[in-house]
Amino acid sequence: MTQTDNATCQKLLVTSTRHLSERTVSLLRATDPYHWPYGGGPHNKSGFFYRTMKRNGCAGGFLPIDLFEVLVWAGDNEYHSVLFADNGPTIERFEVYRQLESYADGVMWEKPCQQLDYERSQRDSALNALRVGGRPFEVSPETIASALEAALDAVDQYLTLNEEEGLWDFPLVSLQRIADVATIYKGERSYKTGEWDESITAAAELHRLLSFEIERSKYRTLDLQQRLAHSLAEQIRYLLQEPL
Repeated sequence: MTQTDNATCQKLLVTSTRHLSERTVSLLRATDPYHWPYGGGPHNKSGFFYRTMKRNGCAGGFLPIDLFEVLVWAGDNEYHSVLFADNGPTIERFEVYRQLESYADGVMWEKPCQQLDYERSQRDSALNALRVGGRPFEVSPETIASALEAALDAVDQYLTLNEEEGLWDFPLVSLQRIADVATIYKGERSYKTGEWDESITAAAELHRLLSFEIERSKYRTLDLQQRLAHSLAEQIRYLLQEPL
């Protein structure tokens, strides 16, 4: 649904919070609006309001890909902002993550999360996503090094087979997992001991590989799906950057 402010000629896209995964809803609800990485904020207790964008990230903060996809599509179609409302209409092109409960999105009405800054919320979200069954992700230099090395191998193998296309059709789910590992790495690494040497080496290799791919795509026109992959690659590169 489209609404237009005649005074400013700005278009507002109104859509459903069901286009946001439970993970993204939880992340946004747990983050104090002051720390949101992009212009927006809660809409009462039943939704979120955001300015649209044409790329992911600002000042080192990045958005989940389901949220980014809607904001970029809206920006490309000359909308100035998006309202995600718990009883808003769905749009066929975007994934629907939940069915409507009675008349609204029940996830929005659950007990509010503790208010955290965005980086803490992002870290908690990453840890939850990396759980295997009931087992939490073990946060240790060895485990993170192993995960980063596996990520490096997966990306390297993909690029070997798809040298012409580059990274931009790499599975988004796999890139999101790498981003989650990188989020934990950024928050947990310590340069005061030698424990993280293996992790830092793997991170540096992956950082260099992604930097090369991002640089060589600078003048290439990417479609929306490829821009999502590009945004995740930039996010991972930021999280893995070497210490000053």
